[in-house]
Amino acid sequence: MVRGNFGIRHARVTSKRNRHWSAREKLMIIMYYESGHSKRSTADKFNIQPKQLREWINNKEKLLNAAPYTQRLNTGARPKYPYLEAELIEWVKEARSQLKTVTRYMVQAKARLLAKKESYQANYPDIKNAKFSQKWVDGFMSRHKLVNRRKTTVAQRLPEDYVEQQGNFLSYILYRRNEHNYPLSLIGNMDETPMAFNLPSNNTIEQSGTKTVLILSTGHERSNFTVVLACMADGTKLPPVIIFKLKNIPREVFPDGVIIRTNPEGWMNENEMTWWIENVWTRRASRNNNPRSLLVLDSFSAHKTDVVKQRFREKKTDLAVIPGGLTSRLQPLDVSLNRSFKAKVRNLYNNWMSEAIKDYTPSGKIKRPSYSLVASWVKEGWDAIDTSMIRRSFKCCGISNATDGTEDTLIFDFNQLESKINRENLGREVEKDGENNDKENESESEGNDRNELEDDESELKDNYYEENEEQTVIQDWS
Repeated sequence: MVRGNFGIRHARVTSKRNRHWSAREKLMIIMYYESGHSKRSTADKFNIQPKQLREWINNKEKLLNAAPYTQRLNTGARPKYPYLEAELIEWVKEARSQLKTVTRYMVQAKARLLAKKESYQANYPDIKNAKFSQKWVDGFMSRHKLVNRRKTTVAQRLPEDYVEQQGNFLSYILYRRNEHNYPLSLIGNMDETPMAFNLPSNNTIEQSGTKTVLILSTGHERSNFTVVLACMADGTKLPPVIIFKLKNIPREVFPDGVIIRTNPEGWMNENEMTWWIENVWTRRASRNNNPRSLLVLDSFSAHKTDVVKQRFREKKTDLAVIPGGLTSRLQPLDVSLNRSFKAKVRNLYNNWMSEAIKDYTPSGKIKRPSYSLVASWVKEGWDAIDTSMIRRSFKCCGISNATDGTEDTLIFDFNQLESKINRENLGREVEKDGENNDKENESESEGNDRNELEDDESELKDNYYEENEEQTVIQDWS
């Protein structure tokens, strides 16, 4: 008698869907492993195979140099139009050898222009239908090892191992966000920027052929103070703090919305940091209940004392410290906001110098602007910063981008950020003046805005704060 097993239920086999990890996520897992965890515990935590982790560790150098959103390290198919790309890459190199700006959109436009050549249309019959999309530009840049970079000055020299440090920082940000799922309203950035009572522009309209160009000033270029700015990834701005070099707060009427502090040096220190945490950082939440938050800071020494760290722990705040020399790429306030803020304050100063009735010293020199007047400029300049610019700056630094990788293309896209900032500045000026400018006037205005920002880079350098930054930073992965 043959017995059948018809009543037996067999296990149902389902196909497992593979998880595609981006280069940024792989680096995050590698950094977690290198912070003191075993391969097995790391693999279990992120639900991957130990073999995957070993492969990623072996390819760490390639991952560091890959675009954050890259899921596969292989370059993929060969270029469809190799001769066109060869001419295009030579055009890029020639332009950069002459210090000319080359943007993604310029590459796209140049490719479309080259595609109209008869020689290419003869070799590639389907090139007439080629769109040369931004995705194609991504592939072109990857094949030829091109990246988006912003203009550097002597003070912005990047460290030799900046790629590795940059990757470590972004991995730590992603790890913390996956751990705690902070809302954008609880991801912040704080920075100190030194300013002077004398803020003249280095550019002025002058008669053609003039050999010597002089600009009137108050002579108080060395009378400095510190402005502390902070903002959140959703565009929220915390009240600015001004630290004057005084023993006591002057008996002047200061505007609401700006906080005045004084100390003998006029700089940020441990005492000022603890005060800022208690009186400004606690305003990030409406109910003042100190929810779990993430704060991005540079590696200035006063940010990292044991007292300051303990106070942040009490406020349920995780710190992400930017390695020294990388604030021009990883700090939202440094990427665009500080420069735009200073340019607005300088415009107010220039208007005061040209129009206001000023007081003079017995020796005939112009008295510096009052503390309350400077405070009003700071408030007005900070209020004028657009919230959408703040949100884009966070994404450009890789801090608030969607964790699923859909916004990773925005990381380090400084060209697009700068162009949007310039367009917004032009739009606000036109709206304020209530007049329509033609293209020539718009171009001139945009150039003036750019000159103001260049003035800011060339005048007062953050020497005190930069000299007290640490180049190597160890994040707390616990």
